[in-house]
Amino acid sequence: MVNITGYGNGSQEAVNNFEKYVGFEIPADYKQFLLEYNGGTTTVQNCKFYVDALDTLVCLNVLYGLDLEEKELDLQKWHEENKKDLHKNCIIIGNDTYAGKILLIYNDEEKGVYFWDQGWYSDPSSQDENIYKVAESFKSFIEGLKIPEEI
Repeated sequence: MVNITGYGNGSQEAVNNFEKYVGFEIPADYKQFLLEYNGGTTTVQNCKFYVDALDTLVCLNVLYGLDLEEKELDLQKWHEENKKDLHKNCIIIGNDTYAGKILLIYNDEEKGVYFWDQGWYSDPSSQDENIYKVAESFKSFIEGLKIPEEI
């Protein structure tokens, strides 16, 4: 499994406040990640995840945290900026090395981690079709990360 270099421990208070802000309870595995790492990067650079629908590997850049001084890494900042474009019970939890975002959706119709190809870099992405399921849960997303020499 890929190691994560986190931004320190998150607080239960920060998680609770974020859940109140977004209006839904985030999945337990992601909550645990926030408490333990509060976002972060992979220890080995250029770890990738597979996007089945695009038949491609995408390079993970960063996973966001809560109450961080660096606002570009803050979950709430990304939610505020993009909430009008997001599905119900959806948060942006990170990004790739281009313009893509990693989403966590947690509602009755959809659950899991998704890749949002915001820049439409991959065929067949378009303005209407650019969100692709990557994993059933946050835990399985992290477990599915590949380090460059494994690829």
